[in-house]
Amino acid sequence: CISKLREELSNGENAEVRARGLVERMALAMQGALLVQHGHPAVADAFCASRFGPDRGYEYGTLPSSVDFDAIIDRAMPGPA
Repeated sequence: CISKLREELSNGENAEVRARGLVERMALAMQGALLVQHGHPAVADAFCASRFGPDRGYEYGTLPSSVDFDAIIDRAMPGPA
């Protein structure tokens, strides 16, 4: 993701046409970086796999089978009172 972003930023050709896609990739890179730095590891891994991995989908919630679903669900579920 970052190498592709660097490549896009260094190419000034047709910048106006590519601007929205470039900003989208920049936002995804920032979201991924913040999750990796400050988020739950299972959530960060799922986000990165769904946005940057080879099996990424274009529909919300499209995740590869390698995602640690149990960890994400356990994190979201309240514990016993």
